[in-house]
Amino acid sequence: MTSHYITYRQSRIHYRKIGSGHNISVCFHGFGEFAATFDQVKDHLPEQITLLSIDLPFHGETIWNEGLDFTPDELLCIINALPEIKEDMFGVIGYSMGGRVALSLFQFIPARITHILLMAPDGLKVNFWYWFATQTSAGNRLFNYTMRRPGWFVNMLALLKKTGLANESISKFVNKYLDDKVTREKIYTIWTVMRKFKPALKKIKQLVKEKNIPFKIVYGRYDHIIRYHTGLSFAQDIKEHCEIVILDCGHQVLHRKNAEQIAWALHQNISHLKVLS
Repeated sequence: MTSHYITYRQSRIHYRKIGSGHNISVCFHGFGEFAATFDQVKDHLPEQITLLSIDLPFHGETIWNEGLDFTPDELLCIINALPEIKEDMFGVIGYSMGGRVALSLFQFIPARITHILLMAPDGLKVNFWYWFATQTSAGNRLFNYTMRRPGWFVNMLALLKKTGLANESISKFVNKYLDDKVTREKIYTIWTVMRKFKPALKKIKQLVKEKNIPFKIVYGRYDHIIRYHTGLSFAQDIKEHCEIVILDCGHQVLHRKNAEQIAWALHQNISHLKVLS
């Protein structure tokens, strides 16, 4: 595992290289995570695979100086600048927020994506509140206000919890991120900068069918943040192309204890590529 840096415009992008195989997978971490999160699978990684894990804007060691605009086109420019990307084709892996990034990249350049592996992915269901907060001016103003003065939202969540409309996991998750001013500012910044990554689910399903892309989604059985039922619903009409794997864990699917199963899911995707070739 090694760290590397490239320059993109006025920014410095950090990424981790894990493995040395000829099959390249570009990896995208979750909110508040780091490129090094993918190091956890290193001991089980098949020898023919290399992971290139990128620190997204405002994460890890990446220094982002391009404001609050970031698009799939810009991400592609960054990927193309990685010296390890010598071929046109590569796979994508995404965890949580990184799942939305991986899906958006696939719909942007479907001809270049060889396989997809998602873990507890955001993006397979339209979240009304995320859409409202990042895609509308009124929602963004309310979002900004809430991040500066979260009291009203915390009180509302407490009421919803009492009435059974919000569970304990959601309550803990929200309180964890809204309790600290610096964290709230980070939420606003990251949600805003990543707002251009918007998977078009019907288009993605159509592309998966047309290109017969090896596609696996790994969920935690006890994940109350992103439930596995979302994946089952998404895959309903593309069952022959999309496999759902459910592990006995919560939202933190990308964890050392799951490393062997994650690496095996990736190995199956790569093995399928050999059959296709």
